[in-house]
Amino acid sequence: MKIPKYWASRAQVVTQDDGTDLRLASWQWSDVSIEEAQQRADLRLASLALKVAAGEELNRYGYGERLLREEITQGISSSAGSEIAVVTRNLYGALVLNTLNAMFIDIDFPEKSLGTSPAGALQRMLGRQTPNIQEQYVQRIETWASRRPELGMRIYRTYGGLRCLVTNQLFDPGRPDSTDILQSLNSDPLYMRLCKAQECFRARLTPKPWRCEVDNPPSRYPWTDSGSEAIYRQWQHKYEQASAQHAVCKFIKQIGPNVIHPDVAPILTLHDSATGATRELPLA
Repeated sequence: MKIPKYWASRAQVVTQDDGTDLRLASWQWSDVSIEEAQQRADLRLASLALKVAAGEELNRYGYGERLLREEITQGISSSAGSEIAVVTRNLYGALVLNTLNAMFIDIDFPEKSLGTSPAGALQRMLGRQTPNIQEQYVQRIETWASRRPELGMRIYRTYGGLRCLVTNQLFDPGRPDSTDILQSLNSDPLYMRLCKAQECFRARLTPKPWRCEVDNPPSRYPWTDSGSEAIYRQWQHKYEQASAQHAVCKFIKQIGPNVIHPDVAPILTLHDSATGATRELPLA
């Protein structure tokens, strides 16, 4: 997993050939120390400044192509003592489970489902029963799983779609067979890119703040000073109180072998507890 422990930044304003000023900023990371992260940030900024001076175009990476700056809040180890997952806090303050080999698959529903479309309304007028959007997608997963009977899988309903967890086998997020499974089940392309970049699978554990009527956080990790962090922690306390009244997903069913791999077991326990998957709470 590429989940950096330390981040540092450096910023500088440089003048371009046309006389306009350009603010450059470099964030770099390290798993060794904050000092090493700062050295990398300084070197990267110097490299960017030289490119601007030479008139070169800067390469701007987007979401899913670079590592994310997220605070690590918890680690999960296997029975052998190796780290198999970490929990981080993302850009908008939600907790995210990052797993080394436990495959999570997120599937988004389209904004307009059959049940709310004109065609769906006509079917109801004629007295014909049509599967709702959840049933349709679960059926698609079951049809796919019938061709992979060796895989055990838990299916969950999320606010905007479905989430699956393969329970009895481990996968390398960078291998083609993993990508094939994600693609076959129509997982989000951005999610697949991020899995490859960070070399892990991801599953959000707590609600998006705006879905539980909480503003976005006032800043993001890492904080520039203790005052900024203190303000953030106040926001975090408010968010945690509100998010406790919502679930991120609801367990629907298990398909395939009902077997839990030893390295998936602690991840499954944490996931179902933190997301409220078996509690009667509104989804957010």
